[in-house]
Amino acid sequence: MAIRYYASMEHPSGFVGFRVVIAYSDNYHQKYFSTIQAQSQSDSDVYYRYQHLRAQKQELEWQLESLRYQYHRFVTQNHPSTKPERGLGVHGLTASFYLDRRKKWQAALTVSLDRSEGSKRKPSKRFTFRTRPFSGVWELAVNFWAIEHGIKDQDRDRVLNSPPEPDQLKRLRRHMNDHGNVDIPVEALSPVFAEQRERMAFARSLQKAEKAELIKGLVKRPDDQLVADMTAWFEIGQETTV
Repeated sequence: MAIRYYASMEHPSGFVGFRVVIAYSDNYHQKYFSTIQAQSQSDSDVYYRYQHLRAQKQELEWQLESLRYQYHRFVTQNHPSTKPERGLGVHGLTASFYLDRRKKWQAALTVSLDRSEGSKRKPSKRFTFRTRPFSGVWELAVNFWAIEHGIKDQDRDRVLNSPPEPDQLKRLRRHMNDHGNVDIPVEALSPVFAEQRERMAFARSLQKAEKAELIKGLVKRPDDQLVADMTAWFEIGQETTV
């Protein structure tokens, strides 16, 4: 992106004035602002300054257009260099596995840090599933990513509402084992699927409650959590009477 001034005899076509050029992705724009009518090819001439200002205005407009394009790509696409099964649909947020200090493999969501503040910063921040459910890790990672990269609220919320499936970490483990010269044990996936297992157990408890008719005849159905608790209490009671 640049503004170039062509004096007399500098342009092959004989053009005199300012040329503005911008190129990004598959987009290429250029525009000419002639100063041939100016009495003097310098800032002392009003028309020369006017054309120069028009050229600068055009450059700023195209710069903003380029920034909007880059931002849209940042929040809607994986980075072009993202490796298979790591992408989560945006730049700077990926799925990963890494060896922790105990030399144990951990699944994580990784946020690339903005390095504009200085090269001493670490390149990324990891959010693991060791102590938090999958949905909680996703929320933490996305909120951090949004703050770190200045993401608009509506884009942050859209990403928050589009979490990946835990199965993506399963596919990533398989890919890394097959192509990365590593041996990530299946146990590393256990924390990733903990929340999913709890939901399945919860659903089974509700089904058992319906089958056992624990809530039959109640004027008002209890909430699902209470029904699940009733089922667990009922099963414990049956075990102690056997």
